[in-house]
Amino acid sequence: MQPLRQLLLSLSAVFALGVVSGQAAAAPEDSHLLLYPGNTAVYINGSKTQTQVATLELNGRYYLPAAELTGWFGIPVKWDEGKQAVQITTPKAFLEYSLADRTVLDNGASRNWGTDADLQGDRLYLELTSLQPYISFQAKVDQELKRVELRYVKPEANRTLFTNDAAPNIKPVAKFTVDKESYRIGEPIQYSNLSYDPKGTELTDINWIGNARTIFTPGLYKVSLTVKDSLGNVSDTYSRNILVKDEPYLDAFEHKVYYEPVGTYVREEEAVLRKYLRGIPQIPKQERKPADRPLIVSDSPETFTEKGILYQEKVNGKARLYATHVNGMDRKMKFAILVRNSDPTRSVTIKTTNQGEVYPSIYANLMGNEPTIEFLQGKRAEQTMVLRPNETAYYKAMPDFYPGQGINVLYDVETDGEVIFSFVAMEQEDELDTIGLFPRLAYKGNVRGTFSGSEVQWNIDASSIKSPSSFAIGDGTSDQFVTGTDFFSKEPALNLGNYGVVYKIHIKAPPKMSVLILPRGGVFKGPFLVNQKIVQTPPSGVMMDYQGYTIIARTNGTEPSLDLEFSPASGSAFPIDVIFYPLNRK
Repeated sequence: MQPLRQLLLSLSAVFALGVVSGQAAAAPEDSHLLLYPGNTAVYINGSKTQTQVATLELNGRYYLPAAELTGWFGIPVKWDEGKQAVQITTPKAFLEYSLADRTVLDNGASRNWGTDADLQGDRLYLELTSLQPYISFQAKVDQELKRVELRYVKPEANRTLFTNDAAPNIKPVAKFTVDKESYRIGEPIQYSNLSYDPKGTELTDINWIGNARTIFTPGLYKVSLTVKDSLGNVSDTYSRNILVKDEPYLDAFEHKVYYEPVGTYVREEEAVLRKYLRGIPQIPKQERKPADRPLIVSDSPETFTEKGILYQEKVNGKARLYATHVNGMDRKMKFAILVRNSDPTRSVTIKTTNQGEVYPSIYANLMGNEPTIEFLQGKRAEQTMVLRPNETAYYKAMPDFYPGQGINVLYDVETDGEVIFSFVAMEQEDELDTIGLFPRLAYKGNVRGTFSGSEVQWNIDASSIKSPSSFAIGDGTSDQFVTGTDFFSKEPALNLGNYGVVYKIHIKAPPKMSVLILPRGGVFKGPFLVNQKIVQTPPSGVMMDYQGYTIIARTNGTEPSLDLEFSPASGSAFPIDVIFYPLNRK
């Protein structure tokens, strides 16, 4: 009821004394008023004035505008924004008219206002005869002249206006409303707490019983509220019944999809997840795999047990370097990426345009999650190094690599000539000039090789999606793994899981929907970049296959597009499903 508040504030000149001091504004000792229903002209002690609003006649009853009571009778009128209520301090009682549920509190006792008040647009009106006992004016209605005549004698000095410390009920008042008369199964229930203390002290304890936000079984449910003020006084219990009709809206599963906040990890039983999220239509995609930046992956042997060269590759132009390794030795080692300019005559410049790295850690999922976040955000400043002819240098080095710890790093590089990058496990005392004597370590499973591309682009038209639908990442069928060659063995290589690949997913015309991530391959933890904001899946810990899902986005159906970016984090198992769940219940 913001307009009403604006109305009351606009009359601050006549309300100021009552609101600020708590006393009545100046008014004649003996007021004689002539009011004409529907007309803003008012005669006060014979002088004609214009009011903001006119007296009303409704069904034979006469209603005075609440906003004029201060000017006519010196009665303080106040708007309470928090309660959305009009408060009137009369000589006989403290009255509070609640606009939300059309009730009036009379010295703390609540009742429906019925015909005692009326709300016309943004203005509150009070019925003449119901107000008369509280203000003690004399009223006469002249039907022939269509006029209301009021006489009001100001109370004697020893009969001041009603004050809170004289209240017969000094307990706080518990009260609440709900937003509907009845609810369907699974429909959210919105509670508005209207409790207050007539003395104006703070409410220190609010105790609800039965205030379920959603109910999934039809019936009548009692909800109760009690409050305590700062003096220790406890209100009477206020109760009302909530009717849930035998009419479905959402079941327990869909209610979470609709209303759990974005970023929430929702735990669920495997049977429920399979019922709702498997066997659903697959979303068609238009795919493009740019080949301008090859992907160089060093992940075998993932756990090294001797020093040596883990992997090596030539780069001339753009490339992405990706490495995941664990120190399987009994002593502190050093992990390094070396770069060599084999040209005897010219220098080569190497630019690092993006990077994500984590220093050695024993936590596998942390090891993969943190560098992926940094890489997707792409906020590091560009770095440049220059190699002289025939020079070998450290591109990156991590000297404190303790037993059992792992590393995961990603770097996008650009060179203006040919260089050789080498991923190396070194002893602490090893120097660069000894690297030529290091053995090439044998392939032991996992992923190693140079692959044709480091990016997958999917364009999806979501405008026709009406029911839950999905697409997979990392299943090897609908999402083919990138292929390449092992530089050491010259054998074909397959990047199982597409580690180091960045997926850029552009979704055109998304409907009103929630976007869910469901792991299907095992333990999973990894970030998504959703419209340039990181959403972690899950927000903490890890997800397991078919134990729950994370909500990464929710659209309202008016957005022209939705953009997701993702890169498989080291330590996570695949595939995962990305599910579009339309929110089309009315």
